[in-house]
Amino acid sequence: MVFSQNFPKISNAIGLKFNPDKESNFFRSLVTDAMKYREQQNIIRPDMIHLLMEAKKGKLNHAKTEKDTAGFATVNESVEWKKSDRTWSENEIVAQCFLFLLAGFDTVSTSLSFTAYEICANSEVQEKLHEEIKTVNEDLQGDRINYETLNKMKYLDMVISESLRKYPPAVVAERECNKDITLDLFEGLPYEFKKKHGLWIPIYSLHRDPKYFPNPEKFDPERFSDENKSSINPNAYIPFGVGPRNCVGSRFALMELKTLIYYLVLNFSLEVTEQTQIPLQLGKTFGTLTKVGSFIWEFFVFSEGPEMERYESYPKPCFHR
Repeated sequence: MVFSQNFPKISNAIGLKFNPDKESNFFRSLVTDAMKYREQQNIIRPDMIHLLMEAKKGKLNHAKTEKDTAGFATVNESVEWKKSDRTWSENEIVAQCFLFLLAGFDTVSTSLSFTAYEICANSEVQEKLHEEIKTVNEDLQGDRINYETLNKMKYLDMVISESLRKYPPAVVAERECNKDITLDLFEGLPYEFKKKHGLWIPIYSLHRDPKYFPNPEKFDPERFSDENKSSINPNAYIPFGVGPRNCVGSRFALMELKTLIYYLVLNFSLEVTEQTQIPLQLGKTFGTLTKVGSFIWEFFVFSEGPEMERYESYPKPCFHR
């Protein structure tokens, strides 16, 4: 994977691929056959496949809302990709389906683990978050949490946004120049980017740069409060990428994360143990951010009475990456 990203022409010349042909052909036929069957049978379902079919025809309309309320970390689509007449190729559609399958499991589970760790290690954050969640749960009067209510929970969004800043799902993003361009970089010195040049955007480094985020090693959800988030450089906070090649599932991923954290903090108190790694040691990996060793903490369930009863202790890893 690393070799293919650094040397795409050589990889294509020697036939180096991310997946073997058998697996790639199976997944491609899985998507294309489903789309063909729906077209032949005139089947319409409110799901991702239908949206991709509309995109292939150039009929996908971008939701026209005055303000995106899904969360601070959501991606703002470029003007080009908001155009309803833009058609998607079969390769783009299959790639998006593969992205949902691959990124929908790995990155969400990783982000959940890192977020739960920071909630566990910062008791004041956990207490404030629990109060917000408990208030919302009481207002729901027994109903399940829904998308609209999740998006109104400001402190939950602040916690998730700060977790994605400190632990972005992808360490770097890669792009390819589609035309020659010269930019003034490094104290006004011009730098020329050539067409077909590969670029790496260091997301992790940007998120931990004190120039953009003071005291970057501190987990501080208040960075994303209504009073402070306007001072954040939007191009320095890109947990889901930026531009037309951003993560298409950013809102879906945020919904998953918020729902899981909502029910976790509602029902349990997370406590550190002697085996909990503080500070966290990150693994030297490429691609998805990981840690050295395992996540270890204790769960306590909130009981009916004034005291919390011990639910279960995990002397072994309860979250393992």
